[in-house]
Amino acid sequence: MGVFLCSTMRAALRAQGIDVDAVLLMGGNVRAGKKYDDDEKFMSLEILESEIKSDETLGLIWMPGSLISKGVQATHIGDPIPGWMQFCNETIQDPETKAITHVRGEPIDPDRLYLVATKIPDLTNGQSPPWTEYFKANPNLLPPKGAYFNIHATLMELFARDLWLRLWDQIAKGRKPNEILDILDADGDGAITVDDIHLAIQGILGLSADPTEKSLARFIHDFADCTGDGRVTIQDLQSFEADVCHVDPLIHQTTTIVPPKVAAEESFSTTK
Repeated sequence: MGVFLCSTMRAALRAQGIDVDAVLLMGGNVRAGKKYDDDEKFMSLEILESEIKSDETLGLIWMPGSLISKGVQATHIGDPIPGWMQFCNETIQDPETKAITHVRGEPIDPDRLYLVATKIPDLTNGQSPPWTEYFKANPNLLPPKGAYFNIHATLMELFARDLWLRLWDQIAKGRKPNEILDILDADGDGAITVDDIHLAIQGILGLSADPTEKSLARFIHDFADCTGDGRVTIQDLQSFEADVCHVDPLIHQTTTIVPPKVAAEESFSTTK
């Protein structure tokens, strides 16, 4: 479950244009109450709430490769602890030494700074002594408290993009925007509502949906609202068709985030 969450969160951040190198999440933050199929693409809000608290957030932090490797290694040596670090599927660990050997599927560079998404309080809570030592000595490298990403909201935005694209692929081929509107506008009021999308999730995509839980449908509605006026109308469908806001959930214009100079000038060593 931890690998699934970390990998999906990485995809969600990249979809927003944030080209993170890795997502790291301490095991104590994930309840792991259910086993998921390998082909499972998204989770409902109900499942998300059962696995991770609704107020959990991640921040972006620059880490030298050596610090990533030693920090994760420290939580995997000895008996299991709540701070046991989980990571996304492009991050690879040596099964014997427990050190991280690859990031983004490539050999880790000890001196390179990598952009990592993680729970910021976990960097100084003592579960990973190398991280605690480094960031307590360099608190200026920690992001400000307001610059965090809520895990639930970020993942739901990714799932919404994916499902809207799947809906579009199912019904749009060979049809004009007005015909697409007629299919999705169940009540015939000239706009696609949250209720209409909730019905389409079940009727068109064949997915189960609790009639009283429409959070995912609301996220899809927000994504489909290309004009940003709170309604999904023929104008939004025309914009989407013209690729004005048609963005693949895993491909997005990348936002450049530059590492702080102070981090680049400092090295990490466990032999101090």
